[in-house]
Amino acid sequence: MNLVALAMMMVAQGGGEPLPSKTDIPNDFSTVICSTESAAREMLGTYYGVQPAPRNHTIDTSLFFKGLAATGCTQNSPDAKSTITIQQALQRRTLTLAPGRETYLVYRGVNASGARVVGIVDETGNAKHPRTDFERWIAEFVPDGVLNHDPATMGKLYLCTTVDGARAAVRAIPAKGSEATRNAAFAKARTANGCREAAAGRYKITALYENRTIACGFECEDVWNALAATDARGRAVALIFDGSHF
Repeated sequence: MNLVALAMMMVAQGGGEPLPSKTDIPNDFSTVICSTESAAREMLGTYYGVQPAPRNHTIDTSLFFKGLAATGCTQNSPDAKSTITIQQALQRRTLTLAPGRETYLVYRGVNASGARVVGIVDETGNAKHPRTDFERWIAEFVPDGVLNHDPATMGKLYLCTTVDGARAAVRAIPAKGSEATRNAAFAKARTANGCREAAAGRYKITALYENRTIACGFECEDVWNALAATDARGRAVALIFDGSHF
């Protein structure tokens, strides 16, 4: 961003600090709500800290909770039960923790009901927080977005000739029936759609499509997901991935 654009953005939001890259705070991401800007500034400036190693993997929670009591700020405000849109960035503070640096932001914003709020949010964490089903899937199964497949140590991964073929194979799994019946239908559909076991390699996941579950016993299930991806050479490929936790 050039200096003119930055200046215009700062003027538009009332000056002081540039807006964060993500100006929405989803209701499933923690934010502290304060009654006034001065309380929020005091909370961030005085009560966000880091303990010495080896207890420096998170912020100092003891100091943090003292701050909530002292300032009247809260993590449980009803105003944070819907998405908050950040309208103005007021103050930033960056803390150095063992995993890396985290920046916290005092902001003014408005929630989905139109209530105006002043709060503090972990700007670094909020920028990484998943917003869509695809982003949540990536965060759960492939945190860096790249699947490093090793057939010797990992479950089966199928490579299909087209994304439509991968999706068709997954959709062919019957909603009901025995494990054997459902697996047989899946195997037949994989063959019909040119799917085979994938070789070892790196696959960058680019899209998530249908999934179907096949129960395989007590606390056992296969959760087959149709995916679009690119391989290590940048070629578009289609995958069927087992996202089972059991």
